[in-house]
Amino acid sequence: MNFQDFILDPKDAQGILFGASGKLGPMDFAKGLVAIIAVSLILNIFSLIPVIGGLVGLVVGLVLAYAWVCIFSKRFHDAGQSGWMTIAAIVAVILVSMVVSVVLSPVFGGVDFTNMGSLKTMGTGLVVKNMITSVVANGVVGFYMFKLKPAAV
Repeated sequence: MNFQDFILDPKDAQGILFGASGKLGPMDFAKGLVAIIAVSLILNIFSLIPVIGGLVGLVVGLVLAYAWVCIFSKRFHDAGQSGWMTIAAIVAVILVSMVVSVVLSPVFGGVDFTNMGSLKTMGTGLVVKNMITSVVANGVVGFYMFKLKPAAV
């Protein structure tokens, strides 16, 4: 396998990323997850620009969340499990994100929510911390999902 095996072909994007019914094999799941993470990383970088980080960021973020739920649901279907198991994947990503965030806090500094001015000074450090957290959390849970065995037909 090389890195190009994980690049999502634009003509397959709609079938892979949208619609929660059906099944999704390990490679198509990996392609979808890599695409979602890549767009999420770009969105994190653009969040430093106030106009893009606002409404555009919200809309693109909601579309990415929907696509994420769709690919996980279809991957669970492929493994012979209920799509509702996606809730467990969401909880797992949140837990892994919390652990990674706590580990990275000494490096990038914590956020003092009582002083909103500290958010402005964090800027790039907060974005980098969010990007690392997102990649690690989705990578850990995505690796587990990739390794799920397809259900016997």
